[in-house]
Amino acid sequence: MTELLHKLCDINGVSGFEKNIALFICEKIKDSCDSLYISTLGNVVAFKKGAKSPSKKVMYCAHMDEVGLMIRYINEDGTLLFEDVGIMPEVLPSKRVLIGENKIPGIICSKPVHLIKDNTNNISTEDMYIDIGTYSKEESEKLGVYAQYAAFENDFTVFGNGTMIRSKALDDRIGCAVMIDMINSCLEYDSYFVFTVGEELGGLGATQAVREVNPDVAVIFESTTASDIPCSAGGERVCALGDGPVVPFMDGGTLYDKELYKKIRTLAEKENIKTQTKTKIAGGTDAAYIQRSMSGVRVCAVSTACRYIHTSSCVCSILDISDVLKLAHSIDKNLESII
Repeated sequence: MTELLHKLCDINGVSGFEKNIALFICEKIKDSCDSLYISTLGNVVAFKKGAKSPSKKVMYCAHMDEVGLMIRYINEDGTLLFEDVGIMPEVLPSKRVLIGENKIPGIICSKPVHLIKDNTNNISTEDMYIDIGTYSKEESEKLGVYAQYAAFENDFTVFGNGTMIRSKALDDRIGCAVMIDMINSCLEYDSYFVFTVGEELGGLGATQAVREVNPDVAVIFESTTASDIPCSAGGERVCALGDGPVVPFMDGGTLYDKELYKKIRTLAEKENIKTQTKTKIAGGTDAAYIQRSMSGVRVCAVSTACRYIHTSSCVCSILDISDVLKLAHSIDKNLESII
């Protein structure tokens, strides 16, 4: 699983530019699917027959895209202006990025504090630029960086005595890895799997996925904010690494199906899988768009707690990831009793 995650995270797939990650996933699952295609918007849609057909149509879902930047302007001195895609600007200064398919290296720089207009510590993307080592607009234009994406330069690392992973894009390549593993296993029930595009831009792929699959129930595999850090306490911690898969009852965009929530947590307890729920109603997933689509879909989520989410150095627990995978397979084996 760690090796697969490493490969998934090293592929750049900023929202709107998910083609390479989609092709990689297709290569990994093509021999295990009964049907497989890439939709008009870029979703990877797979169907796999199991030993039985469930009474309701079930769709598993994880998003392929990652946070990043879009190059919007080239300055006369060759530096680049950009828009953020799903990132808080405060985490950007000094980060190394790779721009476009040619992976042009750059570094995010910011204006000195005394030159920022309102002279506060509230830095914005307008106060930043990307230096790619050129001296003129013409030089940068020749490199083909305009209107291209910029992804964080990755440094996938296993640390903490082999218990933790640090990488970009763990949100949501963990969910993708879980679904790849499920597809390449023997399933108990027929299931649809959709690897979506554009989650960080507002559920673009999730909305199309519902129209194509028309599921009764959707299970979303995600990563979610863990604030188990020294400056947080109580409910502000949201969830914690090492406390198992996160099964939310609600987030900033979705009130999850109550019965699905209860049954999944009960199943986890029966299987001796420790779970937790979110202690702060924040964030959102593809579930919000899936739930509201067509005539409505019952939704639930199984997430991995992730520190420093939407940065170049997300941190997750390998044990949590293993338990998310274990719970995913348990959901399949007990699907009829859950839905």
